[in-house]
Amino acid sequence: MFNAIILWIHIFAATVFVGPQVFLFAVAMPAIRTIDDARQRAALTRAITRGFGVLGGAALGLLIVTGIINVFQANDQHDLDAKRYFITLQIKVTLVVAVLALTALHGVILGRRLERLREDGAPEDEIAKTRRLSMWLSAANLTLSIIILLCAAILGSQWSRMGSLR
Repeated sequence: MFNAIILWIHIFAATVFVGPQVFLFAVAMPAIRTIDDARQRAALTRAITRGFGVLGGAALGLLIVTGIINVFQANDQHDLDAKRYFITLQIKVTLVVAVLALTALHGVILGRRLERLREDGAPEDEIAKTRRLSMWLSAANLTLSIIILLCAAILGSQWSRMGSLR
C-alpha cells in the first residue's frame, strides 16, 4: 500500500505542476494580454505567477521526494535491470533537472528582472523583450514537463521492462 500512496502523491504533484502551466500558457496569459492598462496587467500577472510559484514549488518538492522513493522501489523490484526502463529513467531525470533549471531561471531570475524593470520605469521595448524571453522559457518548461509525463507513462508500461542490461 505504501508504494501505491507514494505513486499517487507523485501523480498528484505532477498534475498540480503541469496542469496550471497548461492553463497559464493557453488561457490565462493570453487573456491577461487583452487588458489595456499596463499597471493592472502587471499586477494581475504578478499575483497569478506568484500564486503559481508557491503551488508549483511545493509540487516540485513533492515530485523530487516521491521520485527518489520511486527509484528505490524500482530498484527493489529489479526494474532498473531492464535496459528500456533504465534509459527512459535517465531521460526523465535529465529532463527533470532541465525543468528545475528553467523554473529557477524563469521564476527567480527573469521574474525578478521583469519586476525590477517595471518598477524602474524601463523602456517598454526592454520590458517587452524580457516578457518574450519569459514566454519562451514558459513554453520550453511546459514542453519538457509534458515529455516527462510521457516518460512516466513509458516507465509504467510493460514495454519498458523488456530487455535486460545484463
